[in-house]
Amino acid sequence: MKILFLDFDGVLHPFNVRFNEDLELTLECDDKSLHLFCWVPILESILNEVDPECHIKIVLSTSWAHRYGWEDAAKLLTPVLDSRVVGRTNGYNRARGLQILKCVEDMNIAYNNWLALDDDDYLWPTHFLNQLIKTDENLGLSEISTQQILRLKLKELLLR
Repeated sequence: MKILFLDFDGVLHPFNVRFNEDLELTLECDDKSLHLFCWVPILESILNEVDPECHIKIVLSTSWAHRYGWEDAAKLLTPVLDSRVVGRTNGYNRARGLQILKCVEDMNIAYNNWLALDDDDYLWPTHFLNQLIKTDENLGLSEISTQQILRLKLKELLLR
């Protein structure tokens, strides 16, 4: 199984997400053209281009999956991406890299059969840094260089 661990904030939209006065999650950003999940089409397009047969599955490594449950969090994506989602990481109180490594172990995923797309590299295990595609928390997948790296690493993942 090939897995892409996916964060939401700082990847699929800028990181600054807050509850408003109605307790709804909103994006706080100077650029009013941006909205929650505004860069989801970029991820869908790259995955469809690189892996049209859907060999790469998604595991949610985002606080959204812990807050709402992974099935409901996956429904916030497009139906095509939702269909790739197979679960979420556990251990929300741990650093993201450690959550992912625990999930890799629990799901019995080979150590070279996964990638992570995330803006958080805090305490990321150094020997797995090459499997992290780190996004800028404000630019996420809108950054062309990040898209190019993701495309390349996904192609490499499929060849393993």
